Amino acid sequence: MTKSKEDMMRDFILNCCESLFTKQGYKSTSMDKIAEKCQISKPTLYNYFPSKVSLFLGLFARFQNEIAEKGKLIMGQKKDKYQVIEEFIDLSIEYMQEKRDFLRMMLREHHLVVNECEDIEEHINAEIRKRQETARELGEFMKDIVRPEILEEFSTEMIGMALSTLLEGAFWDSIKGEVNDHEKMKKLIMRLLKNGILD
Repeated sequence: MTKSKEDMMRDFILNCCESLFTKQGYKSTSMDKIAEKCQISKPTLYNYFPSKVSLFLGLFARFQNEIAEKGKLIMGQKKDKYQVIEEFIDLSIEYMQEKRDFLRMMLREHHLVVNECEDIEEHINAEIRKRQETARELGEFMKDIVRPEILEEFSTEMIGMALSTLLEGAFWDSIKGEVNDHEKMKKLIMRLLKNGILD
């Protein structure tokens, strides 16, 4: 899908501020510095993002959306579902490793954003909805290879949440810098799934 000029500009601004936030932290990165890095005026910056908080939250939303979109592409392949799940795990771990420094900063400084965010409740609810949507999509994809007794007892959303939760564990290990063996982590997640919910 072709992006509009506005979307391309928003992406450009997000790329610039991701670099600044990662190097300098949220608190030390001002809208002046972001405008300077983007080589645009401050009023132009405010046309795209009304605040530093909106930039920070926009980066986190973009991170989630990128994983979700790449995940959908993987799940849309005509391949063995076990292989697709392994590819989905690979994608998630690789992307978390690629963005590790940014994610560390985000976790370290998110409390500053929460204090500045006027609509934090709305943001939290949006995050919960996104998490549920992803879990439903994963569950729907996996249901053909889930043990019948698991399907009888649990919803597809809960089944998808099982994989999401395992990947969140890999996320925290990645943040700590402890995912040194990507293949071993994938093997562990697959073993847990096969011994737990998969047929």
